[in-house]
Amino acid sequence: MSSSSEAAPRTVAFLPPRLVSGGTQRHLLEVLKFIDRARFRPLVVSAKSGGELGSAVTACGVELVELHLGNRMASGDFLRCVRETAALFRRRSVDVVQYFAWRPGLLAMAATRLAGRGRLVAGRRSAPEERGVRAVLEDLVVRLADRVVVNAEALRPRGRAARRTDVIPSGVDTERFRVNESRAQAKARLGVSAARPVIGTVGRLEARKGTATLIEAAAQLRAEHALDLLVVVAGDGPLSGELAALAARLGIAEHVRMLGDCPDVRGMLAALDVFVLPSRTEGMSNALLEAMAMERPVVATAVGGTPEVMGREPAGLLVPAGDPTAIARAVARLLGAPDAAARLGSAARRRVEEHYSAPAMVRRLEAVYAAVAAPDGVAARIQPAAAREHA
Repeated sequence: MSSSSEAAPRTVAFLPPRLVSGGTQRHLLEVLKFIDRARFRPLVVSAKSGGELGSAVTACGVELVELHLGNRMASGDFLRCVRETAALFRRRSVDVVQYFAWRPGLLAMAATRLAGRGRLVAGRRSAPEERGVRAVLEDLVVRLADRVVVNAEALRPRGRAARRTDVIPSGVDTERFRVNESRAQAKARLGVSAARPVIGTVGRLEARKGTATLIEAAAQLRAEHALDLLVVVAGDGPLSGELAALAARLGIAEHVRMLGDCPDVRGMLAALDVFVLPSRTEGMSNALLEAMAMERPVVATAVGGTPEVMGREPAGLLVPAGDPTAIARAVARLLGAPDAAARLGSAARRRVEEHYSAPAMVRRLEAVYAAVAAPDGVAARIQPAAAREHA
């Protein structure tokens, strides 16, 4: 009789949002990089075709299936994708399906039911923001999952789903996100002098990320402190044009550089004097953890899981959400005290190393997958006090 260590790997299918640069997608890449292939066989199913991170998935040696789903959920196209996904789940003997948003969640629920196999794990990595019917669907795909994984205590669902929820904080590859060049060298690659202050952020350009608040804060810094600063924004999204127009309207267009999607943000982060996370809502930001791992002094809004990341010992400055004046003052404080800023950066790196490494995160996710895939459908929570470990 073979031992459990010799058992065939469990197949875990991941259904992310479209494979474009974003926190959830970067999280998925970390999982694919560190998951134990002796125990788990990953498979990625993208409802939408295209996206610059598809090649990163296949570079991890993981099968990627694109379904080419259109924009309408209530359509024959959606039913076709359900049938194709169910057939795939049967062929690949899928044991666990993890999804990260309501659209792939609906697809996963229908496909597992049709295939007659696959336990559902709902991943929630940001605060619910939908309204009307979409809000109902967003709640539904969490309530009907076998397990729920959130990356911050602030995102734990209410009601019965709370008892099936594990809080597993995000993690980053601290070896990959390590300072390997001076700030002056990184600025030179951006065509910026070493003396010019550079602040920036990373995130999808949508309202909840609060990028407009950062641009407004930059305008205040220019007006009140006459700083020849540069604001660097990495990311793309529906507000790209609107944010560029805002910078022009505030008279700081030449001080704002929009980089678009950046699959590798390490060079940009290395050039920053201050990293700003201006989110209006947040789960636990991968971009924040990456900046902290790069020893960047941080100004972040006190929303979602961000205060959990900062902890009791200062690893950055917290400000209210939606307040450009508070961001401007905090940034000016750090730019005016480089030694204190450097100490915060060092403390940030230590905190990520101690609490938010990607391998540790993936080991805990593996425990959830193993419990869900067990023949008796083990429903016991995995490390229920996880969030408190990181306070």
